[in-house]
Amino acid sequence: MKKFDEKKEQIKNAGRKMFIAYGYNKTTLEDIAGLMKLKKNSLYYYFPNKEALFFELIEDEAAIYLKKQQKLLAEDISISEKIVKILHHLIHFTQERTVKYSIRIESYLEITKVIRRNYPDFQKNQCNLIESQLRKGIQKHEFKEHDPVTLSHDINTMITAVFNDYYRLSEAEFLHEIDLNAISETVKRLLSYIFEGIKR
Repeated sequence: MKKFDEKKEQIKNAGRKMFIAYGYNKTTLEDIAGLMKLKKNSLYYYFPNKEALFFELIEDEAAIYLKKQQKLLAEDISISEKIVKILHHLIHFTQERTVKYSIRIESYLEITKVIRRNYPDFQKNQCNLIESQLRKGIQKHEFKEHDPVTLSHDINTMITAVFNDYYRLSEAEFLHEIDLNAISETVKRLLSYIFEGIKR
């Protein structure tokens, strides 16, 4: 079993490198097998297709991200501060990953598009996290009555739009070349306007 797990991790590492370098659509299991100097058929023992491999990689990253987010939720601070921290952590997490993996902007935009289209639960989890905090804000009388479902979706859409705007307008080739502090400041500013509107 240990040997199986070790080989599976090696395949995942090779898959990660290929997806980052060439994007989702251009990467094939044949490419991944070639990088590992294996025959493509040997990969089927571990993953039935490219989609399954990609999904497991995304699940791994999501698990790391959500574990860190849970620590933020335990902090004794106002709800608005928690939401800002949650979204700041999303930006910081993206920055960590982009430096670690040297992701090209073009690949990142394509990969996030695939995730949004094929794995809506990941997007939904982020919305649910924000929604739960908005509800707590109402219960604690920090926020006025509002529709937390719609607002959490709107905040998530806003974050995605800010990220994409910075990435598309940039002349950088790699994601880590983007000034994510500027993105963070933009997000904080926009959130402050939202919180001003719903504060009691």
